[in-house]
Amino acid sequence: MNSEIAAVGEDIQKIRDLDKDHVWHPFLNHNTLDENPLGVIVKADGCTVTDGEGREYLDAMAGLWCVNIGYGRKEVAEAVYRQLLELPYYPLSQINLPAARLADQLGDILPGDLDRIWFVNSGSEAVDTAIKIARAWGRTQGGRYKIIARYQGYHGGTVGGASLTGQTARRAPFEPLLPGVVHLQAPYFYRSGCSSEFDLAERLAEDLDAVIRYQGADTVAAFIAEPIIGGGGVIPPPADYLKKMREVCTRYGVLMIIDEVITGFGRTGELFASDLYGVKPDVMTMAKGLSSGYLPIGATAVTDEVFQVLNAEGEAGFQQINTYGGHPASCAAANKNLEILLEENLTQNARDVGKGLGEALAHLKDIPCVGDVRGVGLIWGVELIEENGDPLPTEGTAKVLSYVNEEGVLIGKNAGIADGPSNTLTISPPLILTEEQGATIVSAIDTGLKKFQAEG
Repeated sequence: MNSEIAAVGEDIQKIRDLDKDHVWHPFLNHNTLDENPLGVIVKADGCTVTDGEGREYLDAMAGLWCVNIGYGRKEVAEAVYRQLLELPYYPLSQINLPAARLADQLGDILPGDLDRIWFVNSGSEAVDTAIKIARAWGRTQGGRYKIIARYQGYHGGTVGGASLTGQTARRAPFEPLLPGVVHLQAPYFYRSGCSSEFDLAERLAEDLDAVIRYQGADTVAAFIAEPIIGGGGVIPPPADYLKKMREVCTRYGVLMIIDEVITGFGRTGELFASDLYGVKPDVMTMAKGLSSGYLPIGATAVTDEVFQVLNAEGEAGFQQINTYGGHPASCAAANKNLEILLEENLTQNARDVGKGLGEALAHLKDIPCVGDVRGVGLIWGVELIEENGDPLPTEGTAKVLSYVNEEGVLIGKNAGIADGPSNTLTISPPLILTEEQGATIVSAIDTGLKKFQAEG
């Protein structure tokens, strides 16, 4: 144990007491902190995080789906330090070099014709910006304002993002939310009852077509989708699903918004999941992997066609400003992050290591409580079930999660959906993951599941 960790370890209870008295944590019953204290994470390197007592964990969630290049990249810290010395802050009412360079980089790599970038601080803000863009654009098209989203999808913690989110647990406490939002079924093949993924894609495209017509095509501004649903259970779509949804959007003049906050920047084995599924969005949201979590940053990208429609309205076209949008230090972090991602070809590593990880995870289906294993690249879900095939209750999933954590591997679980259960284990490690580390993840999950299964 090094001296830095030892010093923290001596004060571990004091830190926990300070935290308990003042910090409001997400998704936590704070009344249970005495019996189930949170870890105090003090350092991280590569795919590993270390707590204040010196215990190391393989972080198989990349923080919160975001540390794509791994922890401990000194070159990112140095780029941020240099920028803070030169220009620590200035708003985008003027130009700053890191933001201009980042927008240029993004224009070169984003799917399709996306080449105009609005900078924000998070994925939630990027989605809220996309909502406002869609409605501002819709105003120029005769007053379109409705947005079609999907059940099980997740689009952020703001009121706008929560309105688009299709997970009961994350919506119900805050309703009523924004009006003008309609939800469709997700491309969730495992419980769809369809005979093939092709049939599911056909059915859902027909549903979108019907909903647009029933709502009135002249009132619908946009359709939004995560290309792979993340927090709703890691649900990859049928191969041609997004293309079919794109065709319907084009037919009715509806904007297609693709939310790549989780899937962007190499996670799927392609730079963007839009590339993987061959779809060209009109609007795209991004965050997480944009800076690998080293500093907060997000962005909303639009095609030049969408931009020019709003730009023709002058200043009235899009009335918004973000104090920290395009922050020089955050953009410096993102620029260096993209440089690392591309130079080290981490997208290819996600594809190669992810293939082996997926094959190994598939063997978990031999365990009775595993119903489905699904994913691509380095984003995977393991759905847990009861003996009758029903979703495993949330308490059971949480128990499995704790057993996996005891093995020194940190994974996640999905949020509650239609009837409440969180029954899917989620895996989303840094893109630098090695085959050996992938095997460690699978071994820990296997051990955790078998321990749970043995309890009956």
